Amino acid sequence: MVGRSGQVDRVDGEAVPGRVPGRVPGVVVVQLDEDPRWRDRLRRGSAVPLAFRSWGQAATGSLGPLRGVLTLLDSRAACPSDELAGCVRSLSLLNPVVVSTRRDGAAVRALLDAGAFNVLDRDESPGVLAARLGADLRWLRRSRTPAAAGAGPVAAAPSFRTQALLLEVLCSLRGPVCCHDIRRLLGTPASPMSLPALRARIQRLDPYLAGEGLTCRRSGRWGADTITVHHRGEAAGRAA
Repeated sequence: MVGRSGQVDRVDGEAVPGRVPGRVPGVVVVQLDEDPRWRDRLRRGSAVPLAFRSWGQAATGSLGPLRGVLTLLDSRAACPSDELAGCVRSLSLLNPVVVSTRRDGAAVRALLDAGAFNVLDRDESPGVLAARLGADLRWLRRSRTPAAAGAGPVAAAPSFRTQALLLEVLCSLRGPVCCHDIRRLLGTPASPMSLPALRARIQRLDPYLAGEGLTCRRSGRWGADTITVHHRGEAAGRAA
């Protein structure tokens, strides 16, 4: 389902060769299936700055100035709603997520239950889609809703980008999260990071978490971990 092409990042229609001129994007667009015609129509019809990125670029780019305020997750294929919902849960660890897909009632409910900020019909005209995106973006900016991984920079963060991303995600967690959502984010929907690799990476981050006064707990069951992060005093109180 996930496109494998070497998609080029663009902001306001300009290619991004390492650094990006112009405005910081308001909306980062992630297409699970390549659809250049739809992408070009949306870009022409949108008054807000857009950045079109692959899954991996959207994830690791969240650490830099091009993160944007909102992620638009687009799916052209009639994919199973649980698969698309999993993608929503993963990307929502970074930013509020709006989904554009061919809508039906059951899919919309599943995506909203997974945490989607909004679900749009991708077959609407580009002007309508852009207007709705603009309205969502204005609402988020007015309400000052923070993106999940935007809790602030972590002191002495690791230089390896996926480790830095994992550290930001862990530091921003406000409740338990399934390991599948993080593994998908650090890999791809089609090829998530393995559970042993995620466990090893979390273990290597223990000193960084301790420096922030945090501790990470894993509860394993049926080949999956539930991950929670606590302040150290909070964790000690729970253990007492």
